[in-house]
Amino acid sequence: MNLASQLQHHALTRPDHPAVISISQVIDYATLYASSHDLAQALQRDPRIGRRVGLYCSDPVALAIGFHACVLAGVSAMILDPTWPAEKLKTTLTQFGSPKVLTDQPGEASVTELGHTALGVRKVSDPSHALADLATQAGSDSELLLIFTSGSTGSPKAVVRTRHSWEQSISRCAGILGASEDSTTLVPGPLAHGLGLYALVESVALGGTLVAPGRWQAGHVRRLLQSTSCNRLVAVPSLVRLLLQQIPLQRLSGLRHVVTGGEALSLDLAQQILQLSKDVNCIEYFGSSEHSLIAYRQRSLEEAEESPFMGTLFDGVRAHLHAQNGTDGTGRLMIRSAFNAIGYDPQGSGQLERCEEATGIGDIARLLPGQRIQILGRGGEMMNINGNNVYPAEITRALEAAGLRQSLVLAHRLAHGKTVLTAYVQLALHQPLPDPSSVLQVLREILPVYKIPHDVVFLPSWPLTASGKCDIQTLPAPTTSGLRKLRLR
Repeated sequence: MNLASQLQHHALTRPDHPAVISISQVIDYATLYASSHDLAQALQRDPRIGRRVGLYCSDPVALAIGFHACVLAGVSAMILDPTWPAEKLKTTLTQFGSPKVLTDQPGEASVTELGHTALGVRKVSDPSHALADLATQAGSDSELLLIFTSGSTGSPKAVVRTRHSWEQSISRCAGILGASEDSTTLVPGPLAHGLGLYALVESVALGGTLVAPGRWQAGHVRRLLQSTSCNRLVAVPSLVRLLLQQIPLQRLSGLRHVVTGGEALSLDLAQQILQLSKDVNCIEYFGSSEHSLIAYRQRSLEEAEESPFMGTLFDGVRAHLHAQNGTDGTGRLMIRSAFNAIGYDPQGSGQLERCEEATGIGDIARLLPGQRIQILGRGGEMMNINGNNVYPAEITRALEAAGLRQSLVLAHRLAHGKTVLTAYVQLALHQPLPDPSSVLQVLREILPVYKIPHDVVFLPSWPLTASGKCDIQTLPAPTTSGLRKLRLR
């Protein structure tokens, strides 16, 4: 699969088919190709364009044009989040070498005020002039984009991806994820992050239709679904939950594939998804900006309990473990596949763990027969409490058994130096707190005392990062006054 050739092919074979539908405009394949082609020519004519240009677009149609212009021109797109404050935008552009920025009209003033050159992204009025032109080709090993991790568990890192890595990922994995030319895919969250941007590129590469507001806003999603019937949904679980809470369920009854990733999909949310219709297929995948897709599992109504992610490796993905524990078989997960990113840009922070052609980012896993894998969480989240290694995933499973779903477990060092475990649980304000003695009784049957949280803090909702994941960095400390919480020890 070649992204440039695929776009040109769809422009020739299904020119009037809608490629992207946003809240303000629709663009078909002929117009998407012609608009991207014209902008690509402008990039090629400009001698000041280096190997990267910034891509700073809030409208999904403009983002699609800008990204594919970079593909056709053979330059790399540095994906800039339109929600970033001006100072972060300026620092990022300077740090990673992108003096010129492709942007839609809302972003032009912001870019210009920072002293950078803004190149406007526009739809062409007559797409016919470009349809016969050949797409500009670039080597498969050339840089496709620079994308930033969500930062939900630490500082965001700049991940460098090649064209080959995403092209291979799309061609090998689309069928499992329910993506095809017949898909009309709703992405209710932002597109400037891995999951949303990948869904956009995947949809266009396959000739489907992407429906997206550009950021989560329930009113905009409702408007889009009033005029367009979607048969596929791609979103992180926290946004899926908001969608089910705030969008009339009849608007979602046409869904046949719901794809989630980026964070754990809880049992109760999976069951809510599967109850939308008898035909819906719920696929949860495990992946990262550094590795793209790693493994997947199909959720079912028959699942009886919450469990760590346990799935099947995607075709072409090979895994092995470092520092494997001889007792329980767990170790640090290393991935070798054609989907892997090159690594982190050296101008930024972070360093991948490497073993020949395999890379790792600290995930703890257990390998199972039949190309299956169990992933227990990020090794960087492992906590050492008074000399004891504690994995949050083990505690969240115990909390689930005690009736406390959708939990997160963190360690906090108090002012006097003592380290305490805190569990965070989502619970609506109108719901009463559970009985602490009942919770403690269940936890004592499963966990040793040192793994039992000192406090359980109840929040009506998670604070979210710009990508829609839980923002762990902004969860309140257990000593914050006014919290609804249980003291367990």
